[in-house]
Amino acid sequence: MRKLATLALLLALPGCGGGGNNVTTPPVTQPPTPAATITTTGAGALVIHPSLSPTFSLAMETPIRIQETAGGSADWGFARMSFVRNGAEVERIELNANDIRAAGFGRIPASSNTVYKVIFRFNSDDFDRIDITLGFSDVKDGRQFTTAVAFSTFTDITFSIIPAALPHSQVPL
Repeated sequence: MRKLATLALLLALPGCGGGGNNVTTPPVTQPPTPAATITTTGAGALVIHPSLSPTFSLAMETPIRIQETAGGSADWGFARMSFVRNGAEVERIELNANDIRAAGFGRIPASSNTVYKVIFRFNSDDFDRIDITLGFSDVKDGRQFTTAVAFSTFTDITFSIIPAALPHSQVPL
């Protein structure tokens, strides 16, 4: 009798709740993460200061706007400033990924638009061009790419007699 009651209960269960149409809903498929698209521009005036480091004579406060416009993320790998005279590089200063992460930066989030104040310290005073290049790695697929920050996108060049400080919100060198 007990086996018969259990069997009847098991046969009755599939008919409970659900209205009997047995339609399953397919799982929602998320769209793939897009590749990162980064643009970089100057975001204000360059400010030249005396350097606090005895190794360098000058420090330049460099406000740089980094925009990610495609919805992907990237890791910021380096920031490079090259001084060029007559087509030849005369000095290069580079912040690496460790320097950038130590300053609290590194990951450029999807759909972001942020200004970073990068401080480069240098000695050159005889040059005819400065090139600023930033390097990134796409979080999605590891693709490496660089962007140039056009010097013409900075609004001005100003001078300060106050040595450049390195508050937490700046990438130091």
